Amino acid sequence: MLYYAKMKKILLLNPPGSRKFLRDQYCSSATKADYYWPAVDLLVLSGILSEHFELEVCDAIAEAVDEKTLIEKIISSSYYALISLSSSASMDEDFALFKAIKARSKTIIVINAGFTRDNSKKYLKQHDFIDAVIIDYIKFGIVDYLREKPGPYQGLCAKANKQIIEQCDVLELNTGFSYPVPRHELFALDKYYLPQARKRPFTCCLISYGCKYGCTYCSSGSIGFKLRNIDNIILELKAIKALGISEVHFPDFTFTADQEHARKLCQAMLDADLRLSWDCLTRVDCFDIDTAILMKKAGAHTIQFGIETQNEQLLKKMAKPISNQQVRRCFLICKQLALETIGFFIIGLPGEDAQSIKKSINFACELNCDYAAFSVYVPDYGSLLRKQLEAMDPLISSIKNFDRTMYPVIDNQILSRQEIWQLRDYALKKFYLRPKYIWQQIKKLNSLEKIKAICKMGYSVIKGANSLKVSKILKESK
Repeated sequence: MLYYAKMKKILLLNPPGSRKFLRDQYCSSATKADYYWPAVDLLVLSGILSEHFELEVCDAIAEAVDEKTLIEKIISSSYYALISLSSSASMDEDFALFKAIKARSKTIIVINAGFTRDNSKKYLKQHDFIDAVIIDYIKFGIVDYLREKPGPYQGLCAKANKQIIEQCDVLELNTGFSYPVPRHELFALDKYYLPQARKRPFTCCLISYGCKYGCTYCSSGSIGFKLRNIDNIILELKAIKALGISEVHFPDFTFTADQEHARKLCQAMLDADLRLSWDCLTRVDCFDIDTAILMKKAGAHTIQFGIETQNEQLLKKMAKPISNQQVRRCFLICKQLALETIGFFIIGLPGEDAQSIKKSINFACELNCDYAAFSVYVPDYGSLLRKQLEAMDPLISSIKNFDRTMYPVIDNQILSRQEIWQLRDYALKKFYLRPKYIWQQIKKLNSLEKIKAICKMGYSVIKGANSLKVSKILKESK
């Protein structure tokens, strides 16, 4: 039976798209620039499944595989199962692809997406071409399901004998989680690019799952939070190093959510003499000088912070009670340690007016991040704020496709969608076209990779910014 299971071929897929959709970790957006990274969901699944199945990986976006070519590949390869990412931004395109595949093959189709996770039974009932929905991609229930063992399954909602089997509830001890080393070599790592990455190729590694915070505008908190065992992380990092890769992107929502865990990991990286170069994401209320020093010693070069807005009252209302003083302190720590910074800001949070948004844009300029990302607010599936907005306006529940890098799907009770979009354009131009910022970037041009990164960033600003009435807004802001 084990031999038979090993002979089954599974395809891990990031589908093609009309845009460069980002679908990992239940998120939904797209990039207008060239940056793209391997989906950590698929990396984790490659580790979990590799002991039982023959695996192939296709990142159709990174590898520029079109829909027609992909379908022919799937039909001719006779895959037993297809495990695919999806997102609310790409839902229509993805579902059309899955339907076309199902019409020509008996391949089992398993979906991993935020919107299907949020209401798995609904999508399984509505769509014949979906056989199962992943609820938790670090769980091993997917193995039992694909080996045709009877359910229920951990971390998976699936169809069986015309019935829908919901995931089984398992009492979890607070002992951390582990999984077999992901098959990084199966991914087209040379096709990925991040502007902050110091070396190529690079890959991703997970140190935790989900988020322990409850920001109302974000769905990550609904996933739950678990820490990965440090020995298991180090095992994967050693395997990455053995492949000749020395650049890692840690895509965890908050690398230092548990500062003790983060410090122990950094010390373990030093003890193992890994000499990796890496970046991560975190929050300003769980980041201090001692942790930063250890991170720097362990190879960190860039820290990404979710700032969202300078409006402290609004942040408190959104259950993210960070202060501008904390933000300034963290950016000062990074500057002192020569750690580069990336700041994330949300334009158009419900209840925020133009004056407040402009203050946030000025705050980004004051902080002088090395990079800044300005996204529009979207009503994420599974977020508390979406549920609150739906209660006020039932029409919001009908909004299925959205992308935080595109034109807003809703107003914010004060500003129209057009006004929000104009402010987002203004943010991009005001931040990136400052003479001070441009000169700082020119001074960093000490390598071909850095020159490429700056050129790509500049191109993305010009390409991504919409010019509607920006000059008028610039005038009004003076």
